[in-house]
Amino acid sequence: MWNTGKGNMDIKNRKTRKRVAVAAVAVLSGFAVPASAGSDFTPRWYGGVGVGISELEPDPNRTAVKVDDSRSSGGKIFLGYDLTKRISIEGHYADLGEAKMAPSGEVDYREFALGGLYYLYKQRLAHEGFGLFAKGGLGKMENDTQLTYERLNDYSFFYGAGLEYAFRNGFALRGELDLYDKDARFFTVSLMKRFGGGGEEQAQEAVSEAEAAAIAPAPVPAVPQPKQAAALGKLDIIYFHIDSAALTPEAQAKLDRMAGELRRFPDVHIEVQGHTDARASEAYNMNLSQRRARAVVDYLSKKGIARARFRLEAFGESRPAASNDTEEGMRLNRRVEFRELGE
Repeated sequence: MWNTGKGNMDIKNRKTRKRVAVAAVAVLSGFAVPASAGSDFTPRWYGGVGVGISELEPDPNRTAVKVDDSRSSGGKIFLGYDLTKRISIEGHYADLGEAKMAPSGEVDYREFALGGLYYLYKQRLAHEGFGLFAKGGLGKMENDTQLTYERLNDYSFFYGAGLEYAFRNGFALRGELDLYDKDARFFTVSLMKRFGGGGEEQAQEAVSEAEAAAIAPAPVPAVPQPKQAAALGKLDIIYFHIDSAALTPEAQAKLDRMAGELRRFPDVHIEVQGHTDARASEAYNMNLSQRRARAVVDYLSKKGIARARFRLEAFGESRPAASNDTEEGMRLNRRVEFRELGE
């Protein structure tokens, strides 16, 4: 904003402490949401870079200069952290380009900002597929110009919205519009990457859609047949959250008990059977059921049970334990079951 009426050009911002306080509350509220909201979610860092088009509208404020060209181009880099399935914290630096003035001169715009993102819509609970988000936070604008100006306020509230498409390998494309008070608007297209992640995300990277469509129950390997029946008795069923292969605390407790029993019967082999509800495609569900079975075997192997004692079977949605027409039925279908193969 250029708005003192003193004959100088004044860049940014007449917004008062009220806006700064609102922005601070908006940013800090993101940190107040625990990362454990949803035990199947894995918080992750991400970063990205983008290019875009800006609209810069400085106010000459009764000076002799005028805005000759308000349209410019620029770039942006950002670093963020996914706190929960819907809330992320993000900082960015943006070079918005420059507004050209007449009869001569230009005003360069750069912005440093910290804010929060809230995903209003997500195609999947994990960061995969389409996601629509709103954003807001605090920004600090810097300007370079040879013209005479007086800055009213360095800090201001910014807000915006965007659309993101995330791939299974952690990469994502994002288009977003940022509004920096009344002086500047910046539309960018960015490439970003999420880093790390739990077993679910790592497994998704390893299996493409084409491979998932070809997954079928593995042929039965040569496994010793039972010498005695039901050495372990009835084994607990492991249940999962929607679209997740992450083990819940309850599931881990069941597997801890099972590991103890398996140590008592070191010659018993187990078939680990993965299942899903019918929410997604058959190919995706086959892949998901395989990842669930693998997550169980990975956990038990960390408890000292040899992997050679397990045989994995993936059934996808083909063997429901209950109707998929109800939420309760789908909950019962998101499972891993066990069948004792014997000693």
